[in-house]
Amino acid sequence: MRSKVNAREVVIILAAGICFGMVFNTFYKNRIPFITPSKAEIYARKNIPTLTLEEAKAVFDRGVLFIDARDPEEFEEGHVKDAINLPVRHLDLYYQKVKERVPKDAEIVVYCASPECNAGLYLAEEMVALKYEHIKVMLDGWDGWEDAGYPRTGDG
Repeated sequence: MRSKVNAREVVIILAAGICFGMVFNTFYKNRIPFITPSKAEIYARKNIPTLTLEEAKAVFDRGVLFIDARDPEEFEEGHVKDAINLPVRHLDLYYQKVKERVPKDAEIVVYCASPECNAGLYLAEEMVALKYEHIKVMLDGWDGWEDAGYPRTGDG
């Protein structure tokens, strides 16, 4: 025997499912935020300082070390002048090659491709875990640096 489902029952079932999902998400350890935090808020929660493009240029002018978290192919196309490439996707391999050039107590600015890129955050977290003391992340990334016409190296 087939029963007819009416629109009211469908709405009640959907509403109950949505409410259950929201309650579950609220108490779930890896919950999905209802409102996505800004990049700066994410970095602040992880205790990793960030720099605006202008602040990054000011520390660049003081001679601070910049580290590019992008892949080597992207790095070769263009990067912040005198930056070191330490691609986060190949950290184990590349870190061995550059660790002598990167003192643990040096002031370091990490960056990746753009504000949407997460490689800079991941590399900063890895470097903090490796006991680097003064890590900051340039939020605008390479795209912002290049668009501003700041000092660069590369073919692009």
